[in-house]
Amino acid sequence: MKQMKNKIISLSLALALALGVFAGAPVYAEGEGGTTETITVTNGNSGATPTPSPDPTPTPDSKNVLVINYDVGGSFGAHLRPGEKANISITVSDEWAQGKNAGLRGRINTSSFSGKDAIAEKRGDGTYKFVFTDVTYNGGSNEFSFDVITEGGDEPRELVPVSLTIIQCAEAIEPTPAPTPAPQEVPKIMVKDFTFGGNSVEAGKEFTLELTLFTTSGNTNLEDVMVGLTFPTDSKNVSLASGSMNTYVGVMAPNETRTISYKMITDATMEPGSVNITVQLTSKNGEAATSPISIPVTQPERFEITNVEAPETMMMGEEGYLSVTFVNKGKSAINNLTAEIQGENLANPGQSQFLGNVAAGTENSVDFSVMASAEGVINGKVILSYENAKGEVATLEKEFSCTVEAMPVYDDPGMMDPGMMDPTMGDDVSTGMPIWGWALIVVGVGAVVAVVVVVIRKKKAAKKLAQLEEEDEDI
Repeated sequence: MKQMKNKIISLSLALALALGVFAGAPVYAEGEGGTTETITVTNGNSGATPTPSPDPTPTPDSKNVLVINYDVGGSFGAHLRPGEKANISITVSDEWAQGKNAGLRGRINTSSFSGKDAIAEKRGDGTYKFVFTDVTYNGGSNEFSFDVITEGGDEPRELVPVSLTIIQCAEAIEPTPAPTPAPQEVPKIMVKDFTFGGNSVEAGKEFTLELTLFTTSGNTNLEDVMVGLTFPTDSKNVSLASGSMNTYVGVMAPNETRTISYKMITDATMEPGSVNITVQLTSKNGEAATSPISIPVTQPERFEITNVEAPETMMMGEEGYLSVTFVNKGKSAINNLTAEIQGENLANPGQSQFLGNVAAGTENSVDFSVMASAEGVINGKVILSYENAKGEVATLEKEFSCTVEAMPVYDDPGMMDPGMMDPTMGDDVSTGMPIWGWALIVVGVGAVVAVVVVVIRKKKAAKKLAQLEEEDEDI
């Protein structure tokens, strides 16, 4: 029994000795090609724990690998997107690798990228360049991490993790923020202008009212634009000749002009004045607006020269009289009337008279004296100038003519001046009517002629007046 205990104690000591031997040996890891390699982490960033050595050798101060620059190339587009490949070249400093007499190898250690290891190229300036070819970007982070591992040389292998940001990755590009929409500015609508075919419209006649619509500036359209007309409730002087009082315009953009028209008519009996209309403007998304317009209305002009009385025959040196009758049959006054006579063979041409205003439904006349400058014919005309209800200057003309004859010469000695008679002729004169008798005959004949002329004029005037009354009844 005692010998059994001694054997157990001896076996335990042998096992303890064996464990002590193995604990003091270095840790070996299998690398590429099935070879074993010792890796010592020198900067503590990788998360790996160095294998303790039974007789640790003092390690010189280590330095992190300094990335000098990098380059990303390949056939990808503007940005490297997940699933696309690229070639990543990274240049690092040699401070950490100095004196190691070893090469450097890079191994990708992030799930965001995948690819083969890269052997560093030692450059003439002492830097090292890693070229990772056909690296696939898997998405996620844009941090490219790899381990720098020493190979060969006399010292144990060391590992330094390195990471850098690849800004070419699509997920690293910050999306351009959508522009903040500008506040909506809805334009306003108004009546910019309107026309109706002139300065006024004539009562009883159709006319076209054209409205020019205009929208102000903005950043959106006016939708479902409507235009309506409203007449005064107590007015029956104007109405639509055809069509509807409401017109659908539709969509209007900012700063747009649109023209619409209406066929209208005024009452033939309305007094001269104006018609007031209100234009109503509405839309689906804009403010409603109203615009009043006024249309002047005039009555038809019916100013006429109804009669011109002139002597048919005159004696040379005799003064005749010309009478002109005119009437205003319209419903508007005639203003600033002026009458004038002109013509050929007039001894007193250019006579003019200012007659003023002629009210509606008024008849009047004007007289001129007429004398001839020579025997023959007087060809003249009467000119009436006036202003109508529209403020326009208008004229009326009427022609007249008169035959001018030479003054008759009397051979009867009884008509001679007694002072010019020879006294010796008294004995030879036969008895007859005395001189005063002849004078009475001449005066009597003149009176009869004057009466006849007055009667004829009165008959002509009565005839013309009867014609005017008949025309008024027809109207």
